[in-house]
Amino acid sequence: MPAFPLEELLARPKSKPKGCSRLPNLMDIKFHNNYWQAAQAENLTYYIYGAYYDNRATVEEAPLVRILTMSSRYGKRNEVKFPQVYCQLWYENQTEPLLVNVTDHKIIWIFGGAPKRVYPTLLSCALPQQQQQVPEMVSLVATRCELATNLLRVVYEPRKWVEPATKPRFMVCVKALNYPYSDLSWRLIEWLELLRLLGADKVVFYEAQMHANMSKVIEHYSQQAGYVELRPLSLGRGEPHAAPNFHYWAMSADGFNRRLNEMIPYNDCFYRNMYNYDYIGVFDIDEIIMPLGNLTSWSQLIDVAQRAPDYQRESSRCQHWASFCFRNVYFPSYAERAPVYPTLPSYYYMLQHVERSPEHCNRYAAVKCLHSTRYVEALHNHFPLFFRRKHSCDPKSVPIQYAQMQHYREPTNKTRLLNPIRDDNIWRFQPQLQQRVHDTYKQLGFLPNEL
Repeated sequence: MPAFPLEELLARPKSKPKGCSRLPNLMDIKFHNNYWQAAQAENLTYYIYGAYYDNRATVEEAPLVRILTMSSRYGKRNEVKFPQVYCQLWYENQTEPLLVNVTDHKIIWIFGGAPKRVYPTLLSCALPQQQQQVPEMVSLVATRCELATNLLRVVYEPRKWVEPATKPRFMVCVKALNYPYSDLSWRLIEWLELLRLLGADKVVFYEAQMHANMSKVIEHYSQQAGYVELRPLSLGRGEPHAAPNFHYWAMSADGFNRRLNEMIPYNDCFYRNMYNYDYIGVFDIDEIIMPLGNLTSWSQLIDVAQRAPDYQRESSRCQHWASFCFRNVYFPSYAERAPVYPTLPSYYYMLQHVERSPEHCNRYAAVKCLHSTRYVEALHNHFPLFFRRKHSCDPKSVPIQYAQMQHYREPTNKTRLLNPIRDDNIWRFQPQLQQRVHDTYKQLGFLPNEL
């Protein structure tokens, strides 16, 4: 239960507050599903997943505590009315909470609503400017002095190193691995090794319920100096999680509900890691941002992307961008076609699949981005929904001569399958990638000893 501060609660001295609120105890909490808590305000219900301390230099209102929720209210942006709610901020060794207003509700969705759904919503609680101590815990309440029904640990992971960075640091966030009936361990290994070659320092996954071999792969990489992290997750509306494979069927039952819930791991991952990485990507395990030409790493790519033409602006006034985004191009399986690289074993999926659709998708269709942790406030899986417009320009579409987002799946529009062209840019990484994948297979016991 990563959000519930049980250790901090047990360590607190038992004392009666002099003010109007006391710290909720374990029996006061309204737990909702495995990893969520609930709060009620008028006829609105908040299901709360996490809380985070935001003191970034680009956030003028900082310091803030951000609270990531699913709420039962939705409507057009700037037209949704939320009740006034409050944060009770609990500091170490203090028995009285600091009471502040929730100053902002950001609905992390722009594509319409439907009944019986809950919507990802990011709340902001502005701390007094002179208050530089990080709160230990926070509760969301409908009135300032009420006894809270929720209590969350405030996540703050400050920068872990003090030496100047010689190049940007990158990490990747992945939605729930919801594969109980499919063994994609072989795809996962190749993908993780290619990410590492491109410059990813960390990859965070969220667990739904997955195949045993995939769990074995995640465990293997989790032991490698923190390269991979697996975090728990359940659905915000309340679907059961503990029953074997039920999460899979709940996700399959309603694609809209699934997409709404996917915003939670993306944004939890971002806020947990924003101080330690310069750029964060949100990808599926069939997606890779591939530098092209002489570029062989994401750090080189970012350097070039900063100077590349900006298709969305005629002027060059921008110096900072919320995100750098890359156009999607499909690499289908083309199972009926002979392998381009017949001597390479078939379990090297990306190295084998070097034929793609002849045309890239447009700049607004299925793009994926590298998001700046200095400016972004809330993420969709394809682009940032909120960012600091005073300090940065809109996401920049990087020209396709520098990089592309390689998508290893069948396109929805089947005409894109026609007239494939060969694109073997990945082969620049072939010797290292092939050897690393093979070594991992051997270590995990996925290959006979004689191979």
